[in-house]
Amino acid sequence: MRELRFDGVSVRFGSRGHRVTAVDGVDLTVPAGSVVGLVGESGSGKSTLARAAVGLVPLSAGRVTLDGAPVPTRGRRPLQMVFQDPYSSLNPRMTIGATIAEAVPRGTDRRAEVARLLALVDLPDRMTRYPAELSGGQRQRVAIARALAGRPEVLIADEITSALDVSIQGAVLNLIRDLQRTLDLTILFISHDLAVVRYVSDTIAVMYRGRIVEHGPADTVLADPQDPYTRELLASTEGRSR
Repeated sequence: MRELRFDGVSVRFGSRGHRVTAVDGVDLTVPAGSVVGLVGESGSGKSTLARAAVGLVPLSAGRVTLDGAPVPTRGRRPLQMVFQDPYSSLNPRMTIGATIAEAVPRGTDRRAEVARLLALVDLPDRMTRYPAELSGGQRQRVAIARALAGRPEVLIADEITSALDVSIQGAVLNLIRDLQRTLDLTILFISHDLAVVRYVSDTIAVMYRGRIVEHGPADTVLADPQDPYTRELLASTEGRSR
């Protein structure tokens, strides 16, 4: 378990004459062994923050650390990310087993490790299948297994249920909770849906226009939201549940 921390992180795109600030001075801590839910509407900057954490977009300011040290960019990557669309993140020409095996560290019995990972995500006996032969929920489980293949201590899950049917979302959320407990993972769980975030999270951070506008224990944020935007998200969630 390791602590993921964002200190004054900003991300800007464009030229000097026309810059867009996607993330604006974010301070956020994901304590070791916990699940922090980051929630906000599309365009709020939450996915950009996630991509900055794993080095897919450069920082304009601030830093991202694991236990106070910079996130490694070479060798074993203790931070892994699961993306929104499982189909586009999997090679359609590779079997499930080969896809996961690519991420397994050298010196490991890859076949045995792939079998172990597929069992962890409740997909035994799928090693020789191709992505097109699986459902959306199964493909997302494969993407999770591949992220776990590198044995990360921190997992970033970016909108991993938004492309799934509502009937399948619950099973994937239960899987995330089980994996967090079994593997002692630190997880940053990102979603636009407050109902989804509160199901898995110990702490909730609300992001709006590139900034964190509210942050606290999940029960506190949900019972007594302080920011108008959080209250708006909560009202829309309660409206859908009626």
